[in-house]
Amino acid sequence: AGAGEEPGLIYSRLNNPDLEILENRLTLWDGAEAAAVFESGMSAISTALLELLKPGDVLLYSIPLYGGTNHFIKHTLTKFGITVIGFTHFHNREQIEELVRSRADGKLALIYIETPANPTNDLFDIAMLKSVAHHFSTPDKAVYLAVDNTYMGPVWQHPLKLGADLVLYSATKYIGGHSDVIAGACLGSKQLIQRIKTLRTFLGCMAGPWTGWLLLRSLETLKLRMDKQAHNAAYVAQFLAQHPKVEKVYYLGFLQPGTEQYDIYRRQCLSAGAMVSFDIRGDEQEAFRFLNALKLIKLAVSLGSTESLAEH
Repeated sequence: AGAGEEPGLIYSRLNNPDLEILENRLTLWDGAEAAAVFESGMSAISTALLELLKPGDVLLYSIPLYGGTNHFIKHTLTKFGITVIGFTHFHNREQIEELVRSRADGKLALIYIETPANPTNDLFDIAMLKSVAHHFSTPDKAVYLAVDNTYMGPVWQHPLKLGADLVLYSATKYIGGHSDVIAGACLGSKQLIQRIKTLRTFLGCMAGPWTGWLLLRSLETLKLRMDKQAHNAAYVAQFLAQHPKVEKVYYLGFLQPGTEQYDIYRRQCLSAGAMVSFDIRGDEQEAFRFLNALKLIKLAVSLGSTESLAEH
């Protein structure tokens, strides 16, 4: 580069025009300094975890998690000498800190949470867990907090503003929103995202220009789609709650004032979202009979698109 010039784009595994425009636009939703887009949500999650953890480190993670993340943490990270410790939304701050003191032995490197959790809509207090991360940080080693924000999307919750160091998405879901693209995203500070982009370059899991173009198209309608989906989900949740064959509905709009979960919801969520899960009276056989009888709602494993989907 000459004086006053910046290097041009040289190879699509590093970056490409669609990808750079998309990453710049994504930062606006979460108030992030930088973003990295990947060819899938799992590649965003796995790359971030591999960059921030090394053999001997301890990862503290929330339960439940999306199945792919859960498998990667339990069956892949542990192969590399990383200790993993789970906790639920029933653990308070004191119990979480005791868990770390008793099992992490000063080696905590990362707290990873998914809130709301897939599939129960359990909420985890982002600001409190950032405080826990800060408590166990030292001048030589920062403990980071990463948040999977897929269930709320970039419209209804902003983890970076609540203290998170990284926010992650399966962009396949609300951000893509049309069931025609697989993608992931990771956002945070320039320093952290540069580290993650460097590893992305050598793992080769960056999003290609066509994926970038599709996501840029989807961002044009993101808020309109998500607000309408939340509106529709409230009707579905009310219907299910009143149905005699439904035992319990897990929906953020049903949280009761005065409960800890409701307090977290009021502090960090801007909507009840569009994800509803429920228990049918009976066992697996009754659940499968219900799924097989669906006519309008499709039996498929995703979320956040223009169709309504159901899965067991």
